[in-house]
Amino acid sequence: MSAPAGVHQVAAGAAPRDAITHHMLEARDVLRAHGLRSEIFVEGEHIHPTLVGDVHPVTHWDRVTAPGDAAILHYSIASPAFFHVLDRCARCAIHYHNITPAELLWRYAPNIALECAIGRRRLAELAGRVSPVGADSAYNAHELEELGFGPGTVLGIMRQPLAPTPRLPRADGERVKLLFVGRGVPNKAQHHLVMASAALADAGVDHELWLVGAWTAVPPYTDHCRALADALGVADRVRFIGSVTEQELAQRYADADLFLCLSDHEGFCVPLLEAMAAGLPIVAYASSAIPETLGQAGLLLDEKTPSLVAEAVVEALTNPLLTARFDAARAAQLERFDHDAVTGRLLAFVEEIR
Repeated sequence: MSAPAGVHQVAAGAAPRDAITHHMLEARDVLRAHGLRSEIFVEGEHIHPTLVGDVHPVTHWDRVTAPGDAAILHYSIASPAFFHVLDRCARCAIHYHNITPAELLWRYAPNIALECAIGRRRLAELAGRVSPVGADSAYNAHELEELGFGPGTVLGIMRQPLAPTPRLPRADGERVKLLFVGRGVPNKAQHHLVMASAALADAGVDHELWLVGAWTAVPPYTDHCRALADALGVADRVRFIGSVTEQELAQRYADADLFLCLSDHEGFCVPLLEAMAAGLPIVAYASSAIPETLGQAGLLLDEKTPSLVAEAVVEALTNPLLTARFDAARAAQLERFDHDAVTGRLLAFVEEIR
């Protein structure tokens, strides 16, 4: 079978400041630049109003595509969109972005936990129906292989870099600014960041903790994190920033002194790359795909006891040997996942769709 003239992308939904949506828009432009027709399809009720001109309802598949076109299914949750396309397209690949394990969500977000449990179960139904197999990370590819998909290609994820924003030296006596970027959901473990803030305060480190990202998805978890900050006496230090613009996000990275990530589950973790690009020291819990994304460009922790995290933060901020190690590893890690590198892997992946 000849190579497809059209390669389209399918996902459950599309929204601004969503990593999968960013990737699909970038990948679409790359595919078009290489002479392929390329469109994006999602469930109609999950298209953000700002993306109406860029994204089609999946029910428009038949009228937009041509016979012989191929599809890349961006799987991160179960969606009728995938099976709608599978029933109409014989040439489907998968790009797996991982699904949060339900056990991390049941307590505060049972409805989301149920969606994730269903998503993981239905993922296995695609084994044998999609080829080739791709994923953001080797961690994700290994999950697919365990489900019977066979070896997968590590593609990474595309994202336009944030605007360069100069970092200014911190003034003497100014509070240390710690940053984390991610939605307020239990698997991101912001509650552990709050506990680390309390341990730093107990150690005499004058600091602020900035939690950037939307806090609307799981209100009980938001309430828990705020109550925890109050109970531990750090409500004046922990800032629930919320969702921000790209420009504001770039400024937050520029103004921060360290990026702290204690997430329990990440299929890739784009903010780690953003923090590296901003030149920030990074301390991160070595869960899921985090060691793969971070490499040697930050300090990885095998456990996240608050006192240990506090000690690691101080070490990363003050130890010149660690600073030198981070600086030496950062460029190579960023190059591994930069736009050109992911473009090359994507185009080779598309060539395999038959």
